[in-house]
Amino acid sequence: MENLENLFTHHYNTLNMKNIYKLLTLALTLTIITSCERDQGEYPYLDRDITIGFRGASGSLLVENGASNIVSATVGASTLVNSDATFSVSVDDSSTAVLGVDYDFVAGQDVTLASGNLLTNIDIVADFENSTVEGKTVVLNLSSNDPSLMVSEAFSQYTITLIQFCPINADFTGSYTLSTTATGIFDSVVFLNGAVTIDMGTEPTDRVMSVSPYPEFGAFAPIDFAFSLVCGNVIVPTGQVTGVGCGSSTTIGPAATAGTYDSSDDSSFTIVISDDEGGSCGPAYEAAFTLTKN
Repeated sequence: MENLENLFTHHYNTLNMKNIYKLLTLALTLTIITSCERDQGEYPYLDRDITIGFRGASGSLLVENGASNIVSATVGASTLVNSDATFSVSVDDSSTAVLGVDYDFVAGQDVTLASGNLLTNIDIVADFENSTVEGKTVVLNLSSNDPSLMVSEAFSQYTITLIQFCPINADFTGSYTLSTTATGIFDSVVFLNGAVTIDMGTEPTDRVMSVSPYPEFGAFAPIDFAFSLVCGNVIVPTGQVTGVGCGSSTTIGPAATAGTYDSSDDSSFTIVISDDEGGSCGPAYEAAFTLTKN
C-alpha cells in the first residue's frame, strides 16, 4: 500500500512539473515575439504616443530700449523622445501684437525637439519702438508635425505680453508731500494733502501709497492708491475703489492725459487721475496732484 501511494505521488509531481514547464515556455516565447516586434526601426517611440504642451499658460517681457528683448515659451514632452521630432506654432487671431512689426520669431515657427530631450524653447524678439506701455499680446497655438507627438489640449496655447519698459534710475519711494493741483468731484480734493509714504509695488515700475480720500466730506479709512512709472508717464490703473460715494463707491482710474516724471530725478513728479470714473456722483473729473520728496 505504501509503495502504491509513493508511486501516485511521484506521478502527480511529474505531471505538475511538465505543466509548469509548458507555461514558462509559452510566456518566454510571447515575450521574445513582443520584444522583436517593438525593436523594429519603424517604431522610434516604441508604439507609445508622446504628449507635448506649453509649460504654463502665459508670460511677459518688459521691452527695453537697447536690450536683447528676447522671451521664450517653453514646450515640454511627457517622456524623452528617441529621435528628433518636430512641431509648429501659429499665431492666434486674438493677438494684438503684429508679427514682423512688433515682434519676430528668432528661429522660425517650426521647432525640433531633439532626441533625448524633454524640453525646448520657442523664442521671439520684440521691437522697442513699436511696444506700448499698455502692452501687446502674442497668442501662440501649438500643433504637431509628427504622428507620434500628441498636443495636450489643456496646454496648447500660450500668451506672451510685450510691455514697453524704461529703467528707473531714481528710487521714487519714501516720504513725500502730496499737494493738490486740480480738484475732483464737487470741486473737492481727492486725497488729503500732506505727508505720505510711497512704497514699492509688485513690479519694478509699480508704486503704492496709503491716502485718505475726500477729507472735506469726512474722516474716511485710508486706501492703497497704486500707480506705475512707465517711460516718463505715471500710469494709473482703473477701478481703484475709494469706499466713498453717492449710493455706490467712486473709483479712481486713468485720465485722458498722464502725469509725468523724470527717471533720474525723484524729487518731484505729478499724477493725473480720473475721479469717479464710473459716475457714482455724476460726471468724472480730471484731478491732479504733485508729490514732492521730503
